[in-house]
Amino acid sequence: MNTVLGEALDSALKAKKKDYSNFVWKGEKRKEGDKYVQESKRLIDMTESELKKCWEHCDIMLYNDNPKHLGRYNVLDEVNEQIAKCNVELLLRYYENSYQRDETRGAIKRFTLMLNLRKLIENNPEIEDWSVVPITQITNDLPPEFHTINISEVLDGCIDALGIFNKEHLTMTFITKMGLWFTKAEENELKGETNSNTERLRIAKEKLHLPAKLVLRFSEKGLSYHEMRAMLTLPKKQKYADMTTEQLVSLRNKVLLRFQREVDGHIYSWRRLQKQIELVASEKGYNLND
Repeated sequence: MNTVLGEALDSALKAKKKDYSNFVWKGEKRKEGDKYVQESKRLIDMTESELKKCWEHCDIMLYNDNPKHLGRYNVLDEVNEQIAKCNVELLLRYYENSYQRDETRGAIKRFTLMLNLRKLIENNPEIEDWSVVPITQITNDLPPEFHTINISEVLDGCIDALGIFNKEHLTMTFITKMGLWFTKAEENELKGETNSNTERLRIAKEKLHLPAKLVLRFSEKGLSYHEMRAMLTLPKKQKYADMTTEQLVSLRNKVLLRFQREVDGHIYSWRRLQKQIELVASEKGYNLND
């Protein structure tokens, strides 16, 4: 590229970056009568204290460690942990030959597996941290989905120490917004007079005991009817060992991954807004760290 043209483009981009007039802070929505209103203010028009307050709010939304109002990064950590624990429980059911059942494969009970792992640990005292040793070090014929699980996690699962799954983030709204589709068996199971997806949605909505005002839509990217039922009937708090295999698979393979993607979007939005505040503060000579 021509040097003069390159310098001109560089100057134009820098000038564009300094146009902060479109950076806006939106306040919380509040109800006034039958409507919700939301005040907004341009960042460039804010005082130093206002910008600092907005920056701190972004930081709270990203990093807060209060269990009642977790920051998005902590929520993401929690979701990753939930996915991992669902996978551990499924591994144990694989060993028991109740998940991915195969008549040619023997079954290993949790107690037996635990004894074998304890013996392994006793015979290898030089290993101090078994959370860095994958289960594949002792079993080389596991399906790829289990290759990231470590021996400490398996031991926790064997003694029912995976804890409780917290469904708090997976609200009815989130689950139903994923949409619904029907397997061939479900098409027959929910067949109405018109044999249409619209009729099946109506029947499914009734069977799932969903609120009349809730809109349930058909989507090829959605959950199957039985998957959605498994999610909606999951208690707010449930031991991983007490979940159905359908619930564990749906959470690990679909629902938690969708929620993870939503949280990633939240993180991106708050980080971008925080960066915009920093740019405006720098432009105006404000200090956000005092």
